[in-house]
Amino acid sequence: MQQGDSMLSLRPGGGRGGSRRFAPRFTLSSSSDLTNGGDAPSFAVKKGDSRFEGHELLRFTREQLLQLREPKPVPSPTRQTVEKPKPQPQPQEVAPPTTTSLNTVELSRKTNSLLEEYFNVRLLDEALQCIEELKTPSYHPELVKEAISLGLEKNPPCVEPVAKLLEHLVSKNVLTPKDLRNGCLLYGSMLDDIGIDLPKAPNNFGEILGSLVMAKASDSELVKEILMKMGDEWFKKAVLEAVTRSVSESLLTTEAVEVEACRGLV
Repeated sequence: MQQGDSMLSLRPGGGRGGSRRFAPRFTLSSSSDLTNGGDAPSFAVKKGDSRFEGHELLRFTREQLLQLREPKPVPSPTRQTVEKPKPQPQPQEVAPPTTTSLNTVELSRKTNSLLEEYFNVRLLDEALQCIEELKTPSYHPELVKEAISLGLEKNPPCVEPVAKLLEHLVSKNVLTPKDLRNGCLLYGSMLDDIGIDLPKAPNNFGEILGSLVMAKASDSELVKEILMKMGDEWFKKAVLEAVTRSVSESLLTTEAVEVEACRGLV
């Protein structure tokens, strides 16, 4: 080795501690190599070693040697995700259409027909039988509304026949108290408009309500609910006055609290 040549040992612990030979050894190149190699010094196999004669010399930079020593990270095996099978939609059972059910238009036509027949002949049992034959309990509130509306449009108005029909249907359990209540509420909600064409309709409707209260088919609570649905103050007053005229003094005393609540709405 010539003077001035610097040696770089790759043996752990440097170049100290004995004369054991480690092959190959590397030597620092001359200053001319620095200019050709760039910023970092390069290293080459020392000449004169017979094992490397006739082969191309390999040159490494310091950074390349350091990279060789750094362990490369081993990628962790990726865990494959197994997709869960999506639940299949279950077929829904479709209810078969009932052959006995009637559409709204047909129901309205049949209802008006049987009511017209009743107002002509005034036979309660015959009207009851016709209503039962319709087999449409869900339509009963509409039937109540139609009975009141059609009866009060007559000239003269059929106040008593309407009240007697509704009382009879409730007593025979063809109509439930809920059917009667909902039907009266339907008519009461329309009374602001109906009263314009039929000025006597609020008074006549009040008389029907009074008859139902006296027959215990309804009560003063229903009267209050109807008044709350009405907007015209004169019509509300006409309904309430007709109700109070149609019931007895004893009943007014018994339901004094409800009656006063009704009066507070007019």
